[in-house]
Amino acid sequence: MRCPKCLLCLSALLTLLGLKVYIEWTSESQLSKAYPGPQGTLPVLTPASPEPTLPANLSARLGQTGPLASAYWNQQQWRLRALPSGDSTETGGCGAWGAAAAAEIPDFTSYPTDLRRFLLSAACRSFPRWLPEGDSGQVPSCGETDIPYLLLAVKSEPGHFAERQAVRETWGSPAPGIRLLFLLGSPVGEGGPDLGPLVAWESRRYSDLLLWDFLDVPFNETLKDLLLLSWLAHHCPSVSFILQAQDDAFVHTPALLDYLRTLPPSSARVLYLGEVFTQAKPLRKPGGPFYVPGSFFEGDYPAYASGGGYIISGRLAPWLLQAAARVAPFPFNDVYIGLCIRALGLVPRAHRGFLTAWPADRTTDPCTLRDLLLVRPLRPQDSIGLWKHLQDPQLHC
Repeated sequence: MRCPKCLLCLSALLTLLGLKVYIEWTSESQLSKAYPGPQGTLPVLTPASPEPTLPANLSARLGQTGPLASAYWNQQQWRLRALPSGDSTETGGCGAWGAAAAAEIPDFTSYPTDLRRFLLSAACRSFPRWLPEGDSGQVPSCGETDIPYLLLAVKSEPGHFAERQAVRETWGSPAPGIRLLFLLGSPVGEGGPDLGPLVAWESRRYSDLLLWDFLDVPFNETLKDLLLLSWLAHHCPSVSFILQAQDDAFVHTPALLDYLRTLPPSSARVLYLGEVFTQAKPLRKPGGPFYVPGSFFEGDYPAYASGGGYIISGRLAPWLLQAAARVAPFPFNDVYIGLCIRALGLVPRAHRGFLTAWPADRTTDPCTLRDLLLVRPLRPQDSIGLWKHLQDPQLHC
């Protein structure tokens, strides 16, 4: 009598397991049909997706499988074990990487000024908070009872007061499970007005500005990513999801929350979601904003989500910090995050609801944008008007 009972129990267990797999598979299929990815993007993550890992040598995982290229980045990545952890400019300190770049790249002096400046300090990633004189300027940590489900981390510039206020009044307005933070460099720029007093007032008024004492220029965008991840590790380690976006983005927060809450746990654990580019290559034409000299980097870019706006799971934040310590600096923050994700053995998930190059002459009709998750760029007044329309219970599309 025991054998029939054992077979019956085994059959029941197999049936339940098959049902679980079928439910997760159908859930993924329905999401893919509702938000199909662009043609040619990588497949979405599945329940069999790997957990993050960091092998001893990252070169092969980062695409360097053939003969080693002579470009500086490729050579550095092949030799790199870990970037310096401090700010010391002494031998072996963070300034040594840039000094080596200047000495070893044969045509370094022909590089654009901004790229040269980036390379000279690219390994320096530990900066103090910028605090107004006589003011603590502390941004509250996440308490045990108010851990956000979704953290909105918005990259801004000191002078973008209108953009930040538009976000506060629209998609970043207070809501259960959501917290808003703005990421900025120093308001004391080069050759421009001293915005310190205005930014200090704003910081005291809203307590939502994370300010660091580094020059706020485009090639320092990666610092905002990495310093945020470090802040999260100490002040908000249990956040479920993090949205990284520019301050000219518009996020349909209710639709985004609905999407995130329907994700299977297997996908949510290692989520890196946005408008994904899978076949991008370095632009070699001098004078362009994304110019990359061949003497600096050879090869294709990894698959990456546009820096205009993307989502990562909170669980990935400490892993990304570990990866960033072992991935050689790269000037474009979205490509760099893609490199770190690839170093972890993960892939991005494409979503057609992320549109980060919205044409200026294209409509901002609420019915057109209602089913999207993130659109940029939009002017502050357009964001405010669109948000009001989307909140109108009388809206019929």
